[in-house]
Amino acid sequence: MDAKSKRKYIKAGRIAKKALEKGKETCKAGKSYLSVVDKVEKVIHKYGARPAFPVNISVNDVGAHYTPYPGDEKYFEEGDIVKIDVGVHLDGFIADNALTVEIGTKRHDDLIKAAEESLDIAIKSIRPGVKTKDIGRNIESVIESRGFKPISNLSGHSIERYSLHSGLSVPNVPKGRGRIKKGMVLAIEPFATDGKGKVRNGENSRIVKLEKPRNLKGEDKEFYNWVKERFHHLPFTGRWCRSYGDDYEYRLKRLIRFNAAMTYPILVEAKGSLVTQREHTVIVTSKGAKIITN
Repeated sequence: MDAKSKRKYIKAGRIAKKALEKGKETCKAGKSYLSVVDKVEKVIHKYGARPAFPVNISVNDVGAHYTPYPGDEKYFEEGDIVKIDVGVHLDGFIADNALTVEIGTKRHDDLIKAAEESLDIAIKSIRPGVKTKDIGRNIESVIESRGFKPISNLSGHSIERYSLHSGLSVPNVPKGRGRIKKGMVLAIEPFATDGKGKVRNGENSRIVKLEKPRNLKGEDKEFYNWVKERFHHLPFTGRWCRSYGDDYEYRLKRLIRFNAAMTYPILVEAKGSLVTQREHTVIVTSKGAKIITN
């Protein structure tokens, strides 16, 4: 990794941290999901960056991929377990971080700490040559020591420019054949649950990603190119497309219908149990891992 790229990753990490802190600060009972997301995304833009994906607000048994939409009437309630997942990019250099907030109560501190402590151990075990399954083993060990389970079918991931999931998975259980290499950028994100330890696909979310254009014509192609120019092939959401015009929702539905875009499923714990999450992005050095979102 050259020095310029490293500087941009580090700056993106600082902004991602600030944005995540704003989410934690504003996530309170009675607040709407949409109001919190708006404040988080304003922080990102304030510092000259852009979201790398729509802010995820995943509550209670939802593990990932929920983002609010215009007119969304969901509000936080006392006792909610809220995962806030924020990604930032500067010219495509991405930093990704997440945390869990329990609103107004402290009944699930142990479950929250299970994700936090397993992340700490995972990062300490990163260095060139380490097998990803050994990192997953460390995550699993910490979470199980607290009486919970890791989510086995969610994982951390390598990051490259304009590529949020660039090929290498960092599991939360001991599986896989990958190895860590110097210069890699990794998002490490343990998920802990008091349930089955797996997520299932729920209904489709409002998070979208472009696919190949599939011979689009006319205004469909124009809209596809408009989206690509603004978001590249990073995940986006319809509420970011309002400046296109009043028919942006119709145009987006057509891209999805023609398989020129795909929607992410909302991921829900298989038994409907609670899920917690903690995440940092790191750059792998010869001596270990440098956290850029801390």
